[in-house]
Formats: sequence, C-alpha cells, structure tokens
Amino acid sequence: MISLIRPSFAIMRGARPANVKAIYREMSIPGLAQIAGSSEIVQVLNSLVAGLSSVLQDNLVGIYLYGSLVTEDFDAQVSDLDLVVVPNRGLDDASFHSLKELHQQVILRYPEWDDRLELAYVSLDALKTFRSKQSRIAIISPGEPFHQLDAGYDWLISWYMLRETGIALRGPDIASLIDPIEPAHYIEAVQSHIEAYRNSAKSANSKSNLSYIVLTTARGLYTVLHGQPTSKVKAAAWAARAYPKWARLVNQALRWRVNPQSDGLSVDDVRPRVAAFVNDLLAMLPNKEEAAKAKSAPDT
Repeated sequence: MISLIRPSFAIMRGARPANVKAIYREMSIPGLAQIAGSSEIVQVLNSLVAGLSSVLQDNLVGIYLYGSLVTEDFDAQVSDLDLVVVPNRGLDDASFHSLKELHQQVILRYPEWDDRLELAYVSLDALKTFRSKQSRIAIISPGEPFHQLDAGYDWLISWYMLRETGIALRGPDIASLIDPIEPAHYIEAVQSHIEAYRNSAKSANSKSNLSYIVLTTARGLYTVLHGQPTSKVKAAAWAARAYPKWARLVNQALRWRVNPQSDGLSVDDVRPRVAAFVNDLLAMLPNKEEAAKAKSAPDT
C-alpha cells in the first residue's frame, strides 16, 4: 500500500524515482495536501502505469505526471489528472484501440475520474522535433474522446511545463527527452495564448468555460509580467489584489470552477463581464513589437 505524505513544494531536478511507489515514498508532491488520508489517486496512477506498461511494452519510453498535482493547484473536486506517455514510435491501430479500452476500464473502476483524465501520447521523435514540424499525437481530455491530432510548435507551453515540472512515474528524467526551451519563448507563447481569449470570452457557452477563461487569463498575465508560471489559485489571488475592480469576478470564477451553479447568474449575465475583464487584463500586456525592439537594441 502506498501511503500519502503531506507535501511541500520540493521537486528536485536530477535523481527522479522510477515508479509511483518511489515517488510517494521519496518525494513531496504539491497538491496532495488536499487529498491526504485517501490513497485513491495513487491507485488510479498505479492502474494507469500498469495498464500502459502492459499495452505498450517495448514501445514505452516513459510515463510522466505533470499539471496541477505537481504545481500546487490541485483541487480534489474538479482538477484533472495530467499524464504524458512517451512511446518510442507512434501508436498503431491496435495500440490505439487497446489504450482506449484501458481508459474505459480505469473509469469503470474509478467513476469519479470520468472526464477528469488527460493523457497525451507523444512519440520520442515528436518531442524532439516539435519546433520544426508537426507530428501525430493521441490525446484524451475532459470533454473530448480519445482521438489523434497534429501537434507542433503550438504545444510549446505544454512541453515547457512538462520539462520543468514533470515527474517520471516510469522512465528517464523528462529533461533528457525534451531539448531545453528558452523561458522567453515560453513567455511569448503564453502571451499569444491568452490574447486569443479576447474572442473566446465572447462565445463561451458555459460558466465552467468562463471560469477557465478568467483564471487562465489571470495566470497568463502574471506569467508574462513576472517571467515565471504560477498556479490558477495564486494567480487569482494576485489578480484580485492587483485589480480590485475585478476581485468579485475573480472570486466568482473560483466558485464556478467547483460549482457552476453556485449562484443564480446565467451565462448571458456573466459573459459580458468576463469579456470586459479579459480586455482589461490584456491591455496590461507589453507590446510585442516594442519588446522585440528592446531585445534587439545594442547595449550602450
């Protein structure tokens, strides 16, 4: 049986454990404080690691945990479980269908994780070459069935966070599989990403989506202005302090994240305020052209 420990934020780059038991025995993982006393998440991870190892066998390079569970943002009621699975080569049809069955089996065994598993299957070559070409990856995520898509430079944000915070449940250190990514490139990608919410806020059709837009915009702006990532919860607290005009909306977004029906407001009631919030915060972003000129200007 794997016992849980109360975590502290201490992920050390270097000697990372090779399996789930080692991780929970030897490392403190942020996010587990919220579910201390329950071993269910460890059971889910064990089921996935065992199943993935069985299906992929010699094609498996590594399995990596990242996302909210390792970045102090995990909420046991709503957070997803994020894994990246690295096969040596892309998935064939037989493997794809076997993995689809595995996902279904895990959900049948742990129904509370239905629509809360996010697994991306990314070949070793795809991680090495994502800057220069698109590759076929497979993914299951909340609201979407298991499917395949093309991914390239547009996944830089995910691969940056995976490289910086990912923990090996099986396989080598993830930093050995992804070439270093310049923080400046990550920051630029985050800025481009949240700028797209200007349109998304106008068309969002649920309060869950609007909550996600509010919190992700706040987190993105914090990241761009401070030069480092943070959690949604910490970004929300920062945004409420920095922009008191929007403190009420930010706090509402935190509640909608857990329960979209926590108040009597409709999507139509909320959408204009969220759109205004996004516009306000995006106005705080640095001008890309000016930033580029500043970078290229000779030192005096």
